[in-house]
Amino acid sequence: MRKAKFILLSLVLVFTFFFTNDFGLIDVEKTSIITAIAVDKEDDGYLITAQIAVPEATDANTENRKAEISGKGKTVGEALKNTGDVSGWFPKLAFCNLILLGSDLSQTNVIRVLDYFAKTLRVQDSALVALAENKASELLKLATPLDNISSFALQKIMLKNPGFDRDVTSSDIKSFCSGHYSDSSSAFMPLIKVIKSDSGNSSQGSQSSNSSGSGSSSSSGSNSSSSSASSGGNADQKKMDNLFDARTTALFKDGVKVGELSPELTFMFNAYFLPLDGTTLPVDDVEINGKKCNALLTILTGKPSVKVKADEQNLTVELSLTLYCKITDIDSDYTEEALSQNLPLPQAVKDKTEQMLTERTNELVETIKNTGCDFLKIKEKLYRHNHGQYSRYKDNYLSVLKSSVNIDVQGQK
Repeated sequence: MRKAKFILLSLVLVFTFFFTNDFGLIDVEKTSIITAIAVDKEDDGYLITAQIAVPEATDANTENRKAEISGKGKTVGEALKNTGDVSGWFPKLAFCNLILLGSDLSQTNVIRVLDYFAKTLRVQDSALVALAENKASELLKLATPLDNISSFALQKIMLKNPGFDRDVTSSDIKSFCSGHYSDSSSAFMPLIKVIKSDSGNSSQGSQSSNSSGSGSSSSSGSNSSSSSASSGGNADQKKMDNLFDARTTALFKDGVKVGELSPELTFMFNAYFLPLDGTTLPVDDVEINGKKCNALLTILTGKPSVKVKADEQNLTVELSLTLYCKITDIDSDYTEEALSQNLPLPQAVKDKTEQMLTERTNELVETIKNTGCDFLKIKEKLYRHNHGQYSRYKDNYLSVLKSSVNIDVQGQK
């Protein structure tokens, strides 16, 4: 009897859950599974463009399909709500891994936008943030040969696996907001630039057909214009394949863009905070055996250090970097044993690389002074490791800051 009662009670619970909530399952026909969100400033409000992965009901087509839906509002939350009002889908951001900001937002406090996603916990903390060179919505509507869904292509160049070049800064919702709300109120994110090239190949056609018919709506009611931008972009783009460059870094102080790091300085910044294993480094115009040549180094490993020292007279940031490298390519007939493994680098290559990296490191410190964006976290290190001198320098630390740079480049260890 006890077993019978237990089985009967279990069946009642199962049927109750099944007929009342479908076990909590989501009906994909009523849900917009958003993969990326673009936020642009429009008049006195915001324009949200959501890129949605369209589920396929057949195995005949294995390619990704997408749609873009737009909504306007006085706040970011209202604009996002309106995307559901015009589509009949309710927005679900659990799978949103990318948030793009339009260039117009960089002249205002971008934290007004990011706060909605960070504090409402609607997206995961690891969602990437990036700044578009122009309108953010245009990036989601571009066709690219890398993936039928442009946001996936953007994530590929922003999230690189170990062993790839570390030439793109990594910034997500959590790290950007943490930097903004720190004592230095400094943060950064990649700046996305579009690279266009004429191709007219078949890959463009497949992307256009996938976008075509997916549909796009706008809360302003201009469905025809929004649809032509999303799925009818073939004529506008003139069969252009679009690639993306994220090697430039946008710097923010108090939520406002105050400067940029070039690709060379972005690499230098990453050298002090990210593992460089497998990263390549070009060294141009180096003289080996009396001949000018260009070499390509591969960094096997790196040992960075950023320290802040303070006393009554001086405030100094000490930056040291030891790199173990090998030459992997060279544009000359120089084929001596220096190109083989387990041998020291040619002295000329070592000297030129150390000089180049020292100059770039000094330029990093000057950029901090000129922009006020403390991306090296100097003020934080001053507070943690030199707390006795914090009150002395906290208000003018950038104006009195000195730098000490030590770069050491060695052959394969």
